[in-house]
Amino acid sequence: MSTRRTRVLARAILPLVAAVAFASLTVPAAHAADVVTVRDSAGLARALKAARAGQTISLAAGRYSGEFVAAASGTASAPVTLTGPRTAVLTTGSTGSGYALHITGDRWRVVGFSVRTAEKGIVLDGSVGTVLNSLDVGSIGHEGVHFRANSSDGILANSLVHDTGLTKPQFGEGVYIGSAQSNWSGVTGSATTPDRSDRVTVRNNVISNTPAEGVDAKEGTTAGTISSNRFVRTGFSGANSADSAIDLKGNAYSVSGNLVSGTKLDAIQVHTVLAGWGNRARIAGNGVGNGVPGYEVRVQATSVGTVVACEPSAAGAGLTNARCVP
Repeated sequence: MSTRRTRVLARAILPLVAAVAFASLTVPAAHAADVVTVRDSAGLARALKAARAGQTISLAAGRYSGEFVAAASGTASAPVTLTGPRTAVLTTGSTGSGYALHITGDRWRVVGFSVRTAEKGIVLDGSVGTVLNSLDVGSIGHEGVHFRANSSDGILANSLVHDTGLTKPQFGEGVYIGSAQSNWSGVTGSATTPDRSDRVTVRNNVISNTPAEGVDAKEGTTAGTISSNRFVRTGFSGANSADSAIDLKGNAYSVSGNLVSGTKLDAIQVHTVLAGWGNRARIAGNGVGNGVPGYEVRVQATSVGTVVACEPSAAGAGLTNARCVP
């Protein structure tokens, strides 16, 4: 990578890291009557069960132990908000058991707090239009955040996701979008019906210490955006073929402005694991720091329509194994 480009990326990434670490929380305005403050696990469970559109559930600092379910739905103009400081911590108490937060309703705004010590951190099932913002998710047995079962139009932004795969490294993705085809029957009810967790955005996060990929976008998903993230020591285990920071198996993904350091092989990979998928990615403006021995972008030969912009690269093997486009 040229010195000039390294400096440009540094100027872009350093404010990002500061913003993620110290982000001021933007919570939708709510009338006093629509704010429910909770201070313990039982109170949180009750508040989630009774939640309604336009309401804010505010967590006091403290430890909330359990497997919490957000099943109510908000609307585009009146989402349900769950918010708290980083010192409010949701946990199942074990990296081998349960989801700390399971979101099955639509249009939640989940802001500010921490998730620790659970088998899975935050799982969205059938949740449309949910935004996860300024969270800290870490010390997780499997994946940190999972958009699953047609959880479309979701956003993960301005967050820290780290130290996943503590019990099963092969399932230790930072962010998992969709489901592998082998799991479709259990998720959608049919082995031929994709998990359409489409248009998911992963933006402006720091994702670190994930033995599986930092972001794994599965076959069956379409039109996601992965931008302006920093990946540090992701995809390092090699377990279940985890050897990159970003793995694209869905269609029409946009990947830009990310900085990757510390992978087993490549920074970004594009795979066709199922006919008709792993196509039409647009990849440009990313960067590589230390510890990427392979390509910045490795594209499987069977991928159709993927475009990699021609740019200098500090990856060990260079920019890409595919033809780049000026």
